[in-house]
Amino acid sequence: MIKLFNATSQKSQGKPSTRKAKNVKKVLIAATMLASLTACTPKLVEKLPYYKLPVIQGVPLEPKSVLAIQAGMTREQVQLYIGAPLLRPSFRDTQWDYNYEVLRGGKVKESRNLTVYFQGNVVSRVEGSALDYAREQIAQQNQPQQEKKSWFKFNK
Repeated sequence: MIKLFNATSQKSQGKPSTRKAKNVKKVLIAATMLASLTACTPKLVEKLPYYKLPVIQGVPLEPKSVLAIQAGMTREQVQLYIGAPLLRPSFRDTQWDYNYEVLRGGKVKESRNLTVYFQGNVVSRVEGSALDYAREQIAQQNQPQQEKKSWFKFNK
């Protein structure tokens, strides 16, 4: 009789633990499904910078080269300094347009343009936001570098 009691007590103990395991399994599956659904929301994706790679369109222009373009230069000289434009309009031979954009997540993060106007084969004027950007970059390069203060001072 004792053996029978032990066998029935082991069976009765096994049932609740399997029920608990099944309940825990169901809760874990539900939590995983819920977490996977919330991970796909557009608001969360926008916050993740590594999810969407930057798209660079155009040719980045060197600041010194942009500032070197002056009225009176020929088309060949302009090409030597900043290169040929990516798109040359067939019906408008009097200007070259250079555009540069960096898009991340479908939003424009940086945008610069430069337009070189010609009269005949000679530059008449230069316009665009790339000129301002080039001036800022040159000004930053010419500023003396401030010494970084360290937490540690070394005595000789």
